Amino acid sequence: MIRKNLYILFLLASGFSLAQVNLYSEVNTQDSRVNTPITFTVVLEIFGEDLVQETPVKLPDLTKFEYAISSEQNTLIDPVKKIRINQMVYQFLLNPKQTGNIKIGSALVKINGKMYKTEPIDIFVKEAEKRPLATNNPAKNMYLNMQLEEREVYKDEPAVVVLKAFSRNISNFRHLEPAKFEPARNLSIRSIANFDESIEDSENNYSAQIVGMFVIVPKVAGIMDVPPMEVPFTNHKNVLVSNKARLSVKRLPEGAPENFKNAVGKYDVKIEMIDKGKENFEINKAFNISVKVSGNGNLSPAIFPKILPSPDYEIFEPKIINNSVATVNGIEGDVEAQYVIIPKRRGDLKITTEDFSYFDPKEEKYVEVGSKFLVLNAVNAQDIANAKTTLQKVNEYTNNVLEKVDSPVISTQKLKIKEHKKIDWFVILGNLFIVGIGALLFLYFNKKIKDKKKLDLEKKKISSQPIVTIAETEAMLKNNVSFDVDVHFNYLRKTIDQGETAQFFKGFEDLKSDADQYCKTKFSSSFKDYLKANFGQGESEKYNQLITKVNIEKYSPYSTKENQTEILKEIEEVYSKL
Repeated sequence: MIRKNLYILFLLASGFSLAQVNLYSEVNTQDSRVNTPITFTVVLEIFGEDLVQETPVKLPDLTKFEYAISSEQNTLIDPVKKIRINQMVYQFLLNPKQTGNIKIGSALVKINGKMYKTEPIDIFVKEAEKRPLATNNPAKNMYLNMQLEEREVYKDEPAVVVLKAFSRNISNFRHLEPAKFEPARNLSIRSIANFDESIEDSENNYSAQIVGMFVIVPKVAGIMDVPPMEVPFTNHKNVLVSNKARLSVKRLPEGAPENFKNAVGKYDVKIEMIDKGKENFEINKAFNISVKVSGNGNLSPAIFPKILPSPDYEIFEPKIINNSVATVNGIEGDVEAQYVIIPKRRGDLKITTEDFSYFDPKEEKYVEVGSKFLVLNAVNAQDIANAKTTLQKVNEYTNNVLEKVDSPVISTQKLKIKEHKKIDWFVILGNLFIVGIGALLFLYFNKKIKDKKKLDLEKKKISSQPIVTIAETEAMLKNNVSFDVDVHFNYLRKTIDQGETAQFFKGFEDLKSDADQYCKTKFSSSFKDYLKANFGQGESEKYNQLITKVNIEKYSPYSTKENQTEILKEIEEVYSKL
């Protein structure tokens, strides 16, 4: 009888572990002020397929708040317990209407005939701050949302995280600083540098903008929470905090090769000489080779195949050069290890790497690349001497004597016999090619100088003609074949003076288009790439910030001359470098 009862208890315990309901709510703070938003989140998680949700989630009464709501539904598979998880997340941006203690009630849901509810939450609301900053708080009516583009990945497979800000006033986006994230124990996080920062419309009169994109690489399998990220404000103490995101990390399949080093993605391995013009590899003299791994995935020095040791050569710790970057497709690029090798014996040397393999998550299989090798011929001093001709030996002996015995009357250094060489047609053709290139460059720059003089004469004729209206300025810009940034600046100033807001932004688009076309014609690159190549990453970032400010001001319902004048100053600062 006791055994039967124990069996029933174990059966009930196993059923409870496979079917489970989690319903909970939380707020980002329990002490707030009037007109200071509070983030309130309700999460429902149903583990297993035997539980049926009979009623929708009944949310608490929020009439004491002004609020905006967003919801999200996900289905995950626990890779360890092999259980399906249905998850529903409701996120509110609450703005208290009154002071004092306010109670947020319980959320209710009925599952398999049983009612589940959350614990009520007490919030203490104070009076709004009397400082002027509180009346112009950019965090008001703003919130962050963190999304995963892929919610189910393999261990060590990169996943892309998108951080999006929502606001009812698009001018608030200009106050946001770069997103911050805390280092996580089982996650490696890398920021994506270039992404689309355009503003788009959303629901409930909110506008949305992507303020950060990241690549995360999970290090363990199981259900994993991506920690919230923060976005601070310029010259404000307020900080926007995002929600948590849940990631399902699958175990890698069984049957991994013995040489597998957790490389997940798609890769190629190459071994080659660094000193490619070197012909003789002398014993006890060092030379350099490189091992390069390129591709897309969790690219890092940790997955690198090393060069195998051998008694035929001596090897030292390599210099690692990491050229990988985080992109919307994962981590791309290459990682290179540069080795110093010293041959220890004469003859053929075979320099071999370890076997390399990786797991392809798209094909869901392991790929064995194998080892890469490089065969070189090591020689000694006698081999080098034997390879010389009789004339080379005589010349070398004569030069050694003249170096050691210098006459006080005649400088014997001038009597050194240069080594006789055969006619090298490759060198001759190379010199002819260089001379031809020089002649073409001379003709090209000579033509450029003449064109510039002709252009200056045309500018003087154009500048002598008075510009009275915006229409005349537009006609002049269209008829002017060359790119004159001052004409664009004058046009933009005139649109501001005459109150033509639409013409101001149209004129900026014409300036942007003409600058890109001019750079493509002259430098074979866009204006943004021209700034980055000639003035550094800082100027390229200023250009990106300028584009964002223009877009915000363009769609702002309250665009003023003062804001346009301020933007024009930044336009002149950026485009005057062309």
